[in-house]
Amino acid sequence: MEKIALYRKYRPHNFDNLVGQDHIKTTLMNAFKSGNVSHAYLFTGPRGTGKTSTARLVAKALNCNDLKDDYEPCDKCEFCTEINDGRLIDIIEIDAASNRGIDEVRDLKEKIQFSPTRSKYKVYIIDEVHMMTKEAFNALLKTLEEPPAHAYFILATTESHKIPETIISRCQRFDFKRVTGKAIMTRLNYIAQIEGIKAEDKALEAISRYVDGGMRDAIGLVEQLTTNSVLTFEHVQEILGITSYILLEELYGAIEKKDVKDALRIVHDMHDQGNDLKQFVHEFIEDLRSKLIESVMKNDPAKSAWLIKVIEAFQFAYEKINTMSIPQLPLEIAIIRIAGNLKEEVVVVKNEEKVSAPAVKIIPKNPEPVIAREHAPIIEPVVENTGVPPEFTIEKIIGSWPRIIERAKSPALRMSVKHASPLKLNGADLTLAFASTFHKDKVMEHDYRVELEEIINSIFGHGVKILSVIKDIEIKSVVEKNDEALDEALEIFGGEVVD
Repeated sequence: MEKIALYRKYRPHNFDNLVGQDHIKTTLMNAFKSGNVSHAYLFTGPRGTGKTSTARLVAKALNCNDLKDDYEPCDKCEFCTEINDGRLIDIIEIDAASNRGIDEVRDLKEKIQFSPTRSKYKVYIIDEVHMMTKEAFNALLKTLEEPPAHAYFILATTESHKIPETIISRCQRFDFKRVTGKAIMTRLNYIAQIEGIKAEDKALEAISRYVDGGMRDAIGLVEQLTTNSVLTFEHVQEILGITSYILLEELYGAIEKKDVKDALRIVHDMHDQGNDLKQFVHEFIEDLRSKLIESVMKNDPAKSAWLIKVIEAFQFAYEKINTMSIPQLPLEIAIIRIAGNLKEEVVVVKNEEKVSAPAVKIIPKNPEPVIAREHAPIIEPVVENTGVPPEFTIEKIIGSWPRIIERAKSPALRMSVKHASPLKLNGADLTLAFASTFHKDKVMEHDYRVELEEIINSIFGHGVKILSVIKDIEIKSVVEKNDEALDEALEIFGGEVVD
């Protein structure tokens, strides 16, 4: 007997089984009761939320031989059975990704004029409709607006913004929501009981959170991760790279206590163990969000403001992980910015001047071969400027950094700015941290630096002066020999202090 995938086996066969889309279910049922079923529907929403399944339910309700009193399809007649199996010739499912051109639409327009072969109505279900070409959409317009009485259209897409307004205006639109974690877990528990799977609650909860509202993905993962009818949290954690709640709490506790050393240790351990850093940050942001909502409910504005600052820093780190040459660098910068007390100690490196004062150096205990370098750039303290409006903050710049990158006209500047991270704002002086000298030097070229300063000014209405540091220079320049932070740096990176 052919094995059927669980997500197909447990696809909703009636409206009552449609999980997490009650607003759509109620509206469609009312349309059937009143006899006002539209000839064209547009279903939009994230993948795995039930768009195609709902389209098939509409097709079943239109053609069912024994529709129930509440207008649910009987799921037993020949038409319902054939639709479930994908065998009814009058239900035409089209994948717009591979049938996207004007020739395919012309063929559809010719065939739609013919009456249904066996059922009452023809139903055209066009999936990923946003993939169709502009010419194909234009060719479909008239048919969509005035289809034959025996034909219905149901368009489904995950990217509604790519569909022309002329098409949207000719359809009744339904927006599918992400299914809540609680609803997904309830459904997974039901499936596990029917299939005889011994599933740990923690395993199902982890899957429910991981799929981000996609029911189909959740059911697929249950089938994939079940071994010998057993589903354990340990196995789910290992395969999906899900971080344990204990580790998330350890990182949060270290940041809250401003223990930079311990927070960096957790990130380094995660990286050394080969874990997915982006997934780790995603889960940490989710945990921070829960704490933020809790603080708001408890009317704790100070805690809420601090959590917003932490979330913004780690959200920026999340977006930068895949673009940086050192994946863990954005996390390290976020931790140092939030928990490192940089306000009092940070000094910046300016390219325009030079200084003769000796700099503190950290020499590794097992030094690598020495590479000749130019004389160190100038190092001087930043003077705080109190004339900056309160809305112009480093957090605002971090949150707008993707917009700043997009506005860069020069491809070279755009690429180098992607490898930069806003570190400190002192008055109008904005310090950027770079992972490499190449990108720092490129941004600090006069024309590129001026362009970047003008972009920031156009967004915030406030001029800035761009300064730059390399990550290893930053570590050297924030401390003096007798600083407590220097001791931590030596313990983390190894080495000794020399003049």
